[in-house]
Amino acid sequence: IIYSTGFFRSKAKNIKELANRILNDFGGEVPNDLAQLVTLPGVGRKTANVVLGNAFGIPGLTVDTHFGRLSRRFGWSTATDPVKVENDVAKLIPEKEWTLLSHKLIWHGRRICHSRKPECGICPLAKLCPSAGIGKI
Repeated sequence: IIYSTGFFRSKAKNIKELANRILNDFGGEVPNDLAQLVTLPGVGRKTANVVLGNAFGIPGLTVDTHFGRLSRRFGWSTATDPVKVENDVAKLIPEKEWTLLSHKLIWHGRRICHSRKPECGICPLAKLCPSAGIGKI
C-alpha cells in the first residue's frame, strides 16, 4: 500500500513505531493535540493539522507546497518557511475557516495554480488575485 508513495521503508518503520506509541503512550487513542501529535514518528505540523481538522474538527492550517505557493501569490505571506506562512495566514483568516481553506488551496494549487505554469485563464479567482497573468491566459 505505501510502496508507491516513495520512501516506503522509512514510512513503514514510522507507521509501526507510530502505532506502538499510540497504543503504549496514548492508550490506543490518537491524541487531539498538536504538541502531542508532532511527537509521533513521521508526524510534522502539516500532518498534525490534517489529523486535527479532519478527525477532530479542530481547525488547523495545512501548509504544504501548494498552500505556501498560493499564500505568496495571493499576497498573504512572503515567507517560504511553512510555520511562518501558517502564522501569517492565521492572522488574516478566521480560525473556523482554516481546515476548509487548506483543502481548497491545496486543490486549487494542484489543479489550476501550478508552480510553473498556472492556468490564470481558467482561474475563478483571477479577478481577485494580485498574481493573475503570470500563467496561461
